[in-house]
Amino acid sequence: MRLVQPCAAVLLILSLTSCSGDDAPALAVPGIDTLPGGTIAVHNIGPSAWADTNGWRIVETGRLVAVDSGESGMVNPRAVAVDPAGRLFVVEGSPLVIKVFDANGAFVRAIGREGAGPGEFRSALPGVHANHLLVQDPNLSRLTIFDTSGAYDTSLTSACCHYRPLPVTANGTVAVPGPNRRPEVSGMFLRFTSAGQFLDTVYVPKGGDERFWELSQDGGSMRMTIPFTPSQRAAFMPNGDLVHAWTGEYRIMIGRNATDTARIISLASLPVERPREERAARLEEIIGPNEKNWGPKVREVFKLDDIPATATPLENIMVDPAGAIWAEVYRGDTLATDYDVFDSAGAYLGRVRAPWPRLSGSLSWGSPDIVVRLGENEDGYPEITKYRVERNVRSAE
Repeated sequence: MRLVQPCAAVLLILSLTSCSGDDAPALAVPGIDTLPGGTIAVHNIGPSAWADTNGWRIVETGRLVAVDSGESGMVNPRAVAVDPAGRLFVVEGSPLVIKVFDANGAFVRAIGREGAGPGEFRSALPGVHANHLLVQDPNLSRLTIFDTSGAYDTSLTSACCHYRPLPVTANGTVAVPGPNRRPEVSGMFLRFTSAGQFLDTVYVPKGGDERFWELSQDGGSMRMTIPFTPSQRAAFMPNGDLVHAWTGEYRIMIGRNATDTARIISLASLPVERPREERAARLEEIIGPNEKNWGPKVREVFKLDDIPATATPLENIMVDPAGAIWAEVYRGDTLATDYDVFDSAGAYLGRVRAPWPRLSGSLSWGSPDIVVRLGENEDGYPEITKYRVERNVRSAE
């Protein structure tokens, strides 16, 4: 199997407008204050490196598309990790196994298998650092470490129940999400080295109270987060520092733990309205499957008026291997995703428009220049798309 190359030699995902000479928008300089206690506050009022979306570009370089069957093909991908060389580590389901593909999409080997013994897993969330393939198994509460050549190394007790991407930072820190039993914080991570040594427990601060729909009948109950309402987000810097934000306000915090804030990053922003049609469509997507299990009571509890008409200032955050912070923001485009990008010190560089739809697929970074997305193509088949991040700022072309 080979990666399918995009038809165009270069896929431009940014609209280019002239910004040279007298027409060039003025760039901003962030304000920096030191707060009592030593916390650095970085106040941004506009982009400092490029205007509009004329700076960094995300260029598609190939796709790996699922096939109907075959031991050497990608059939039913559930998660993916990518290393700096562009190799893909794809978690396959039915049966569960990790398939490795080289940078061109050719099958290399299979690693592990479904089970509960050494080198086996019941669920798999992958991450890569150097020559280590790390597999978090929430089902077995176990972190398993392989050599990327496929050799089993060791397993150790981790945490259960959270089926979300496994953060692995450039310094080799692995952050395993686990159950939170402290009401004053919003989440926790167990941190290990990529060799399997336990380091510490990191707690994520609680920036506000999330809003839920709750329903109970016939002895059963359910709770679901109301779409597009504020929530807590977390990521990790390359050195292992915690990055977190409450999406109800445009503030990003960096520190070692919940009570240790070293830097606060803010950006002046204007509210953006979310169309009623989009909110109604999202509501129907949720009601559909739940109505089958809970009946008409779902429509009594899940109400359109509960979904905010104004988008939150932030939707999500992620950090690339170079330490740039990518803050996902809503701008109404369903075919692309907008990010406000900050450098590791908190200066707002500018906006980047990514060529993937909002609210679909999952991302994995292999290097500052390589990112992959697991999603679906127009025909509904799973696919992994590879991108190159071009970081040379373009003021005009």
